[in-house]
Amino acid sequence: MMKITFLLPYVNDLAGGLRVVAQHAQYLLNEGHSVTLVGQKKMRPTGLRATLRRLMRREPPFQEIEGQDHFSSRGLDVVLFPTDHVLGPEDLPDADVIVATWWQTVEAFRNLPPEKGVQAHFIQDHEVFPNLPRDRVEAVYRRPTHKIVVASWLERVMRENYDQPAHLAVNGVDTTVFRMPERHRGHPPCMGFLNTRTPRKNIELAVAAMEAARRRRPDLRCIAFGSHPASELPDWIEFEQRPSQSRIPEIYGACDAWLFPSITEGFGLPILEAMSCGTPVLAARAGAAEDLVTRENGRLLERDPEIFAEAILEMAGMDDANWTAMSRAARRTAEAHDLAPASARFEAVLTEIAATPRG
Repeated sequence: MMKITFLLPYVNDLAGGLRVVAQHAQYLLNEGHSVTLVGQKKMRPTGLRATLRRLMRREPPFQEIEGQDHFSSRGLDVVLFPTDHVLGPEDLPDADVIVATWWQTVEAFRNLPPEKGVQAHFIQDHEVFPNLPRDRVEAVYRRPTHKIVVASWLERVMRENYDQPAHLAVNGVDTTVFRMPERHRGHPPCMGFLNTRTPRKNIELAVAAMEAARRRRPDLRCIAFGSHPASELPDWIEFEQRPSQSRIPEIYGACDAWLFPSITEGFGLPILEAMSCGTPVLAARAGAAEDLVTRENGRLLERDPEIFAEAILEMAGMDDANWTAMSRAARRTAEAHDLAPASARFEAVLTEIAATPRG
């Protein structure tokens, strides 16, 4: 059995990447490994007066952002440190392998001796975002740490951009949670998408494609859900803000196809979540779409509203037998990427890494 430490950027957030880490950690614990999770809580600046009051009380000029997380709901304990704390050897247990889960957590490796574990970087996206210091992020990717990626495009980026090899451990989906016992066509047909304010998710494409499709088939329905209010969406889109976890599979299962219009994406968990509910996916070439989407379970599409609209109309006009075959193929794809085998693959990669010499 291994001793494994995960370094998290923060915990009080429902981001999909953190859910993946929590799922792997839970699996590893259930398999008998010793798992330590280390992170911090998201904070936000307070107003000027509140900041002065907090400083006078010798408190940090930030307050914790209240929010749910993927760890406490699974009974996983996280060792928390203040936002400005610099991790040192005294903060961490000795381990066989230590896994950084965000570019900044990799920077903590420089302070750690070999007994803290063989160093690994779990990469769920290419984190060269406009709001981040690109030189530091790229320096992290060039470090000779063991790299674990969740999609083949990330494996390519690590090899071609940074001359670094990477282990592939594709994410999984809990097919016992994301499931619909009976699937039938919608009457009228219904499409869906995940609404977000993040520009690279390209929600404008989904809306434009639906508008184009509705000009030719006005009865088309559309459902969306997301974390934030969606006043910018047309009123014909049925929107649910922060639906319960039990409601989300029902939303996927109410759709004849799920739209995935992203420009860039680390993995794209909604692809597997929708497929697990028997919903075919119409996807742009982003994240793991090229690894998962085929002609049997959906469509891989160019990032163009008219092309997406044609695919939407194709799905809406498909006969029951062909749509049912596609729905079942989508479910089979999800079952092939169920949570347990995905986490078992992650475990196998960690076992291989832990057996290498420590630097």
